[in-house]
Amino acid sequence: MNAMTARKAVAACLVIATGATAWAGAPAAPPPPAAASTSTPATAALSLRDAVDRAMAANVQTLLADARRDEVAGDRREARAAFLPHVSANVSQARRQNNLAAQGLNIQSALDSLGPAAQNADISVPDVVTYNSFDARAELRQNLFDYSAWQQYKSAKLGERVAADQLALAREQVASQAALDYVGALAARASVDAARADLELADRLADLAVDQENVGIATGVDVTRAQTRQARARARLAQARTNRTRADIRLARTVGMPLDTPLALSDDLHYSAVVDGDIETDLDSAYASRAELRLAQGQLAVRRAQLAGARGARLPSLSASATYGESGNTYHENVEDTYTIGAQIEVPIFDGGAISARIDSAASRLDQQRIRYRDTRTQIEQDVRVARRTLHTLADQVRAAESAFELASRELGLSRDRFAEGISDNVEVIDAQAALADARNGRVAALADYTRARINLAAALGRASRFRLYEPATP
Repeated sequence: MNAMTARKAVAACLVIATGATAWAGAPAAPPPPAAASTSTPATAALSLRDAVDRAMAANVQTLLADARRDEVAGDRREARAAFLPHVSANVSQARRQNNLAAQGLNIQSALDSLGPAAQNADISVPDVVTYNSFDARAELRQNLFDYSAWQQYKSAKLGERVAADQLALAREQVASQAALDYVGALAARASVDAARADLELADRLADLAVDQENVGIATGVDVTRAQTRQARARARLAQARTNRTRADIRLARTVGMPLDTPLALSDDLHYSAVVDGDIETDLDSAYASRAELRLAQGQLAVRRAQLAGARGARLPSLSASATYGESGNTYHENVEDTYTIGAQIEVPIFDGGAISARIDSAASRLDQQRIRYRDTRTQIEQDVRVARRTLHTLADQVRAAESAFELASRELGLSRDRFAEGISDNVEVIDAQAALADARNGRVAALADYTRARINLAAALGRASRFRLYEPATP
């Protein structure tokens, strides 16, 4: 048997032993699950729909927005109190000692002015008077007209609608973030699978280089080259596992789960073909659905009410009051019923320019909110146009990545056969191996980016909370 025949026999045996599909880099079966420890948290099965629902219910952003509604409801009730009756009660008992001279009362001089009879009378007037004072009464106050206070109440009522819009916006933002983090966790898992397949391929190619060296076909350089690639693949697998851990922790935080909870994601990265839609229809849908625009409109109404309230401070206000009670020296001595009834009109004349300053400030805030409203509409249009264009571009990128992976697999098979036949060294094999690894990672990245673009389009249309992974690419 000549040398060429021997080389062909060795190569054939190696091909049979390893199998053609293994050389193409097919992912290996996952390792068997480790025995669960009693101290290890139970694994949580999580779909994308579960992640979105959990996040909207438990994420700190939505919890704060929901708590904010209670705060603005309190502000509304406080503003409404200006138009409701105010009733108070007061009871007091005091012992007083007054210096009459200090109060400007000269009683002796007044007696002297009455004539000789008063002057000859034996009358002693003290300079200090001590006495008891008791008072118990109820007071009623009622605003009858206050335009400024009415506008403040109107502003507070509008604030409740703004708080509801803020909650809706928070839920949409959290839903979008949860979906993006879920896709990130899926991509991290796919990267681990890809890195594991690269390592298994590198192991087989390193074994092939050693076998080829043993039969005199390859050299030590070929073996070292294959082992270097093997070490790089092992390092990439370790990095991919680290990235998967980070992605899981980020997802657990977003959905409000304990950060040490092992996650079992039930969905996977899925490609759905792009369904074209009309841009004007999408823009109208976004304007009607986006919570940002409703929030900007609500804040615009609040600013108008605040400006009207500032201007209303120039108008007169009318109020009425009444008191009724008993007064005397003590609660049982010289007690008599007393009361007061009255109305008050207050007309601002000059307050040093405070009202004008408040009007100017409120007008400026209204102008600023008009600018924000226009910018919000422009931002929504930008989001929709960018998301649509990006989705179409990334769809082409996914198809290109699939094609690159198939070509890289074919190139590796051809270069491997040439090395096994002894026609060339393993430089071509290593280059093809690197190209296949890059193509495999590129396919994962393209699919993840495409799915993120679908989520961004759903968010741009105000439908992030209703996003579904296994549906056509129009949300």
